[in-house]
Amino acid sequence: MSDEVFDLRQGWNSLTADLLYACVEMLPAKELAFYERRIRENGGAALDQACGTGRHLFPLLALGLEVHGADISADALRLAGKEAEARKVSPVLYQQRMEECDLPCQYGTIYVANGTFQIITDRNLAIATLERFRNHLAPGGQILIELSIPPEVTKGPACQDAEHPIRWEPEPRRGEEGEIATTLWSESVDLFEQTLVSKRRCDLYVDGECVRSEVHAHVLRWFFHHEFVMMLERAGFVDIRTYGDYTDEPATKDSHTVVYGARCPRP
Repeated sequence: MSDEVFDLRQGWNSLTADLLYACVEMLPAKELAFYERRIRENGGAALDQACGTGRHLFPLLALGLEVHGADISADALRLAGKEAEARKVSPVLYQQRMEECDLPCQYGTIYVANGTFQIITDRNLAIATLERFRNHLAPGGQILIELSIPPEVTKGPACQDAEHPIRWEPEPRRGEEGEIATTLWSESVDLFEQTLVSKRRCDLYVDGECVRSEVHAHVLRWFFHHEFVMMLERAGFVDIRTYGDYTDEPATKDSHTVVYGARCPRP
């Protein structure tokens, strides 16, 4: 295995991009329906921020919605382009970091799915990023940000450490030979600073033999409910609410998934 450790703050590149691409057709129907409802109700085009290889983007395009994508990862966007060519669609794609969001459009909806916003570990930078999102929304437009609390917080720091890692069944690569086995573990948990450092090992197997291994470091910050509401307020958003488990109902302490919604003020 290479001694190089990839920094996932630079995007899901190399084998992790291949892993995203392997899962590009695995979006749960309930999750897709949630984003479709929100985008249709808000009107106008939508921005899939941190779109990766297009797991949300392509199903929403197939439903007739106008959705643009932005991501920092050149590898992920290359694979998204490959998927677009296979589907005979031409999505608008931008290579850009979330924190630097500077696009030529305004949107009815901007969404950041699957906790990706939490890779912004500096709270002031996170607020500044929210402000950038607000500036890219049409008046009355809505931001949707999915957040989660790591199990290391609720179950204890050792629940997914190196001695108790998560191992997934190997995923066959799309359009390439071999399959990718993934192991994930937490390296450190800082309950005071609300940060988690985890590592993800990807092993590429071809004909049963491991031919390549990579380790990717992943740093994220979690935000508690009232903290994030205050951050949205400070960034200038109004009509702040939550959605639980991809429904239109408010999230509760028992919700497995929480999406925060907030709107750009109207003049």
